[in-house]
Amino acid sequence: MFKKLSLVVLIGASVMSCNKTYNKAMKSTDKDEIFTLATQLYEDGKYDLANELYEKISTSFVGTEKAADIAYNMAQANFNEKNFRLAGHQFKSFAGAYPMDARAEEALFKSAFSYYQDSPKYDLDQTSTYTAISELQSFINTYPESAHVSEDNNYITELRQKLELKAYEISKVYYKTMKYKAAAVSFDNMIDEYPDSKFREEAMMYSLRSKAELALNFSRLESKDLRLQEARTQYLLLKRYYPETKFKSEADKLMEKIDKDIIETKKALADLDIARKAAEASQAEAIKEQNNNK
Repeated sequence: MFKKLSLVVLIGASVMSCNKTYNKAMKSTDKDEIFTLATQLYEDGKYDLANELYEKISTSFVGTEKAADIAYNMAQANFNEKNFRLAGHQFKSFAGAYPMDARAEEALFKSAFSYYQDSPKYDLDQTSTYTAISELQSFINTYPESAHVSEDNNYITELRQKLELKAYEISKVYYKTMKYKAAAVSFDNMIDEYPDSKFREEAMMYSLRSKAELALNFSRLESKDLRLQEARTQYLLLKRYYPETKFKSEADKLMEKIDKDIIETKKALADLDIARKAAEASQAEAIKEQNNNK
């Protein structure tokens, strides 16, 4: 009980001390005193209070060494407070404004890392993920010899895997909701964009299923032959890249249906063409007879 009470007293004293420091700084008109007190709050981990004070005096130190310290500390404070997008912007601005500063390389790395930290779960909007990949690659291009390059490459790989998972799951939604045309396009685009994806074999099989469904069950005769050929090509691609695919049995059965339907469709198209030509000939004969009777 005594230990808990002592802890509460210490916390209370710490809060009061921080508030006292903050209030003193806010009332001060001495920019150097405010800088000192803001830095004290920053070092004490009171990042939100420190940033308020830094903002108050940031324009007063333009062109001085303290301007760089303020800019860097504000970025780091926002990073520590998990305001990653703002921190990323501030670190990048620091690196651009102070390229000769000893912290410039680290700031640019922290900028990219901030965007990496801001990247959400794969099923959410991935704007931050694309930004993070771009910023990480930009850092590598700017500092190719940096000790952070290997780390950055790992982050890029991780983020790309997140994007490919999202693309894969979106494509599956199209398939499960029977939007087979959209599913086929989506799976094919995913395969093209992420050729080394761990989902590649599954995606190729889903593409085959989508194209087979579209050709066999959702096509008019005029477009059926082309779609059947597209499904057949997808089967051949699957077998080329995965000769012993785990989907072999299912894929082979689909191919049997596709080949059978190709033969039937060609016959139907041929019969339709014969009927069309016969109708045209009959119409021409009727017109000729009509002209002769005039």
